[in-house]
Amino acid sequence: MADTAILDRAGELKGDLVKFSQQPRYDRAASEFLDHYGNGIEELDEQRRMLLWDCFILEHKLANGRTVVEQFVAARTELPETEREMLLGWQDVVQGPFEVIRRDGPALIVESLVDELTYRVRSNMGPSIFRHTPRGSFLIARLVRVGDEWMLSGPITPLRKSDRNIAYRLAMDMALRTPEAVFRNPEKLDLAWKQQRTDRDRFIKHFGADLVVFPGDQAQDRLNGFYAFCREEILGRPEPDGPPAEVAVTLPEDMVYSETVALIYDKTDGIGFYAEFGLVEQAFANPDLLRRRLWREHTLEYLHDDSVEPMVIRRLAERDPDKATTVIRRLLKRPKFDWNRDGETLLREVKPGYYARPPRPRVSPVSERLAAFVTRQ
Repeated sequence: MADTAILDRAGELKGDLVKFSQQPRYDRAASEFLDHYGNGIEELDEQRRMLLWDCFILEHKLANGRTVVEQFVAARTELPETEREMLLGWQDVVQGPFEVIRRDGPALIVESLVDELTYRVRSNMGPSIFRHTPRGSFLIARLVRVGDEWMLSGPITPLRKSDRNIAYRLAMDMALRTPEAVFRNPEKLDLAWKQQRTDRDRFIKHFGADLVVFPGDQAQDRLNGFYAFCREEILGRPEPDGPPAEVAVTLPEDMVYSETVALIYDKTDGIGFYAEFGLVEQAFANPDLLRRRLWREHTLEYLHDDSVEPMVIRRLAERDPDKATTVIRRLLKRPKFDWNRDGETLLREVKPGYYARPPRPRVSPVSERLAAFVTRQ
C-alpha cells in the first residue's frame, strides 16, 4: 500500500510537471499533437483537452526522441533517485475501461477489461472523486504507478453499470489496436502466442501455404474469406454475412489498388500484408530487373520501410542467396556484400526499430466476456 505522503508527493510532482509542460518551448509540439489527435485545442472540451495533454507530457516522443517527463526529470537534478524512477515510470501508462470491484478505504479496487489484472487505485485529490463509481460500474481512466499502488492521471469518465456495452466495446477496440496493453498480463502473452500458432495453422489450412500472393483487387475478398473460415471453425457454424467488424481487417485503399498483395502468416511476426510484393519477388529472382525504375523503387522501399519486417526480405533472399547478394550489391552499391555472411547484419542496420523491442504476437486474446460480447453483436 502506498504511503499517503508518497501519494501527496506524487500529486505535487504531477502539478510541477504540468506547469513545466506549459513552457513556450513546447507550444509548437503540443499544438501539432493536439491537431493530430484532437483536431486542434480550440475544438476540444476541457476533459478531452486534459486527457490529451496527459498523453502529450507522459508518452509523446518529441523531435529529440525524449518525452516531456524525461526532460522534466533531467531538469530537476535535485530530485532523489526514488522520485526520478517514479516519474520516468509514468511513461508506462495503464489505460482503458476498468470495472469497479469495490471500495477499499481511500482506494478503489478495479479490474481492467483489457488485461484482466486488478489495480488498487488512489487519487491525489482524495477519495471523494470515487463517489460516483459504485461496485459494478465502469471507469475510463489512465493510471500511473505510485509505490505499490496506482494513481489516477488525467480526467476520469465514470460509466454506469447499464453502460456495460460501451465499456466492452472500448475494451475490445483497445485489445485489437494496442495489443501491448493486453500483454501486461503474462498469462495473456503466453495465450497470444498459442492462439497465433493456431491461427497460422488455419491460414495454411485455408490457403495451402503461409505465403500467398493475389491481385490487389482480390486481396480484401480473399482476406475476408479467411476470417469467415476462422469464425466458422471456432463457432462450428457458417456466418453468411462474414466476420463482424470487430474482428475483420480492412486493407488500406492504396494496397487494394496495387498490382499484387502478399498475405504472409509468419510464426513470429504473425499475419502481414505487403503491397507490390510481386515486383519485389521478381527482382530477387531476376536482379537485372533492378535496372528498371519500378522494380528498383519498390525493392528499395521494402528494404527501408519499417512496416516490412526483416522476415519478408529474409524469405525472398533465402530462395537464392547468390541472387540476393546481387540485389543488395546493386541497390546499395556494396560490391563486397555477401548475403550468407552479411545478410542479418544488414537487416539490423536497415530495420533497427524492429530489433529494438522483443517480438510480440499480433493476436490479441480477449476475455470470455468480451468474446461473448462480440458474438452477440
